[in-house]
Amino acid sequence: MIHNYVKIAWRNLVKYKLFSLINIIGLSLAIPTALLGLIQIVNYYEYDDFHPDQARIVRLITDEKLTDGSITSWASSPLPLATYVKENLAGIEKATTLVRELDFTLSNGLKTKNSKAIYTDTFFFQLFNFPLETGSYPTEPNTIVLTHETARWFFNDVNPIGNTLEHPKLGSFKIVGILKPFNAQKTQFRTDVFIPIASHRASMYQPNDWADLKAHTFLKLANGMTLANLTQQLVKTSSTINDLLPPSVGKKLYFKGQYLADISPANEILLNDPYIQDIRSIAINFAFQLIILLLASLNYINLTLARSMNRSREVGVRKVAGATKAQLVFQFLIESVLVSYIALSVGLLILWLVKHYLPVSWLTWDIDHLGYLILLFLILNLLLGLVAGATPSLILSSFQPVKVLKGRIAPASFGKLGFRKSLIVVQFAIALIYLFFMGHSYHQIKYMANDNENYQRHHILTINLPAPTYQPFANDINALKEVKKVGYSSLTFGNKPPQSTIKPLKSETAHLAFYYAADPVFIDNMGLRFVAGTNLVPSHGGQASPLIVVNQKAVDKLGLGSPQEAIGKLVTLHDTLSATIIGVVANFCHYDYERKIEPVVFQYAPSLFKVLCLQTNPVSDRKLVEASLQSLWHKRNPGQEMAFSWLDEDMYERYFPRHDMQLMGLEGLVIFVIAILGLIGILTYSVEKRAKEIGIRKVIGATTGEIIKLMSREFIHLLTLATIIALPSGIAIGMYMNTYFVFNNGLSYGIMGLLWLLVVGVALGAVGYFSSAAAQANPTTTLKLE
Repeated sequence: MIHNYVKIAWRNLVKYKLFSLINIIGLSLAIPTALLGLIQIVNYYEYDDFHPDQARIVRLITDEKLTDGSITSWASSPLPLATYVKENLAGIEKATTLVRELDFTLSNGLKTKNSKAIYTDTFFFQLFNFPLETGSYPTEPNTIVLTHETARWFFNDVNPIGNTLEHPKLGSFKIVGILKPFNAQKTQFRTDVFIPIASHRASMYQPNDWADLKAHTFLKLANGMTLANLTQQLVKTSSTINDLLPPSVGKKLYFKGQYLADISPANEILLNDPYIQDIRSIAINFAFQLIILLLASLNYINLTLARSMNRSREVGVRKVAGATKAQLVFQFLIESVLVSYIALSVGLLILWLVKHYLPVSWLTWDIDHLGYLILLFLILNLLLGLVAGATPSLILSSFQPVKVLKGRIAPASFGKLGFRKSLIVVQFAIALIYLFFMGHSYHQIKYMANDNENYQRHHILTINLPAPTYQPFANDINALKEVKKVGYSSLTFGNKPPQSTIKPLKSETAHLAFYYAADPVFIDNMGLRFVAGTNLVPSHGGQASPLIVVNQKAVDKLGLGSPQEAIGKLVTLHDTLSATIIGVVANFCHYDYERKIEPVVFQYAPSLFKVLCLQTNPVSDRKLVEASLQSLWHKRNPGQEMAFSWLDEDMYERYFPRHDMQLMGLEGLVIFVIAILGLIGILTYSVEKRAKEIGIRKVIGATTGEIIKLMSREFIHLLTLATIIALPSGIAIGMYMNTYFVFNNGLSYGIMGLLWLLVVGVALGAVGYFSSAAAQANPTTTLKLE
């Protein structure tokens, strides 16, 4: 029987070729986004499933209870906890601690990379499966092991063992090992480098600091030990640790265990839980992908109902012949499911093309349980066919034979607005809203990639200073006609700088401030705007100057009054140095557009200069400037390559995710095409149904313009209604997005206008084309059967 249903469904698809083609194209364009979302969801459940004895690995998480009774849940724990648990709790085979640092700047003199770092101990590599490709694991302070990809990025095919990488604050790190390649998208331990935690304790943490929750503690339970037993012991541990906390911290800590397999996806949102998606966020992200499927499903519903008058006679005859409503529903559902599976085959081909020609770094394609994934694909597609076909099948199967055969059937409606018309409005409103969202994203990304307002990027070339002397090379550069000014800095803008302390008096509380060692030319080259005072003044003898320049936020944080009042005030820098504020610059974005504005300090300190910053004259061929500089470099530094970059190009590459934007643009194009396909289908049907009406109107004297106006009016009203819904929604989305960026370029009304013109223009073009074709049809042809 099912074979007969499939055969009838296939015949109907072939009979209504245009409508079938529109439905298949729309679904096949929408399906890849949902399949891509499913791949990511399956991957979240496969996090860290490649470690031995993973069923015995537990992470310790912390509930932090403040004195006001509020509780905050953390994925992290105090730094000394692993050692304490290993020494004092029963049933613990191994314990390890790790601390993540997401902005860890490293340089080999030729290249500088903002890396992700994990500080840990040797027990980490005994718990987790990250084997070495060459070398050994780091144990001594200031040694480091690189991932395979990081080693190639810095050194290409050269063996890096024994070489060093420089950190702007922590100094040199000796490379002792290289890890074998691993899939970073399948683990929470995403990193570029592993460093002994001894280096971290020495530089940033006190080993007995129980109040700080920036460490992550992992345990390997002994055979027979359960999480319930561990939890009982952790209750006593929490009590003991809380007795060690000074009352001034104002909080109590309560520890719990969490199996490794339960970490991803997270059932609850935990602070300091990088790369872990919670179930709610996953559901929201997948729902966004399903919206695209919904649009394609609306096309199917709309076009099927548009053909309801043609199918009504079929329904009436079959009911008279004895068919039940359930049989008719099943028949129409078979048709929709058949369409969805045909679309799935095309969608899988599109997904393959995306995988091979759109390499988005955060997408994962490697799934361990491929059979489960295929089953999910098939189930999702079955549900898609059933959902798309449910409404048409129920409506069509409910037609009464008497009304059908008398021609009294009309499609369902939402009040005065027809059901099919409502679907067109919904489709175009969603398409416009998504395109507006995409436009806002592009507007902000382009602003970050090209911004020249916060500081000067154009005609700025940065070069890593040669060691130990750089003055002869700098003198040679100054003689070049292409070079206007040469400045020095400890770090270029765009990287996270080290932090220092600053306070009004030695006895007062210190505030953190981002610190740049710089000379006055660097500040000039960056185009920073002074709101009070003057620029830095070089000191004699190469000593650090006691004169500093700060930003407006530093003045506010220190409570020094207005920028003008802050000039000449003494402050304490680095906890010991008395410094005088001689200049205040306007707040600006020096490394991250999402970050809140923090205090910034500039000090003339030649011993900390690491970067030579050139401002060049406008040049048409940068390669010629680079060649001249490299010639001077090799003259002074034979056997060493010059590491350099143009600041505007560097910032563009950093902030403009080309492949991500291509993927977003592809999704926007899919939504737009689906909406237009639905409109074309309804236009085609409308022209067919009104062909005789148009013929009669032409016979009695209606002009082509009048007929085009008649045919277009209804669709123009629908597009207007979709615009009324989409415009305020698009503006609200843009305003909400800007709340995430402290530095933003406002709303992109121009881009919104262009996208609206594109969508509405193409839609009106389609309306005009089909209306014009109908108006120019020969009435003799359309009326000859009357």
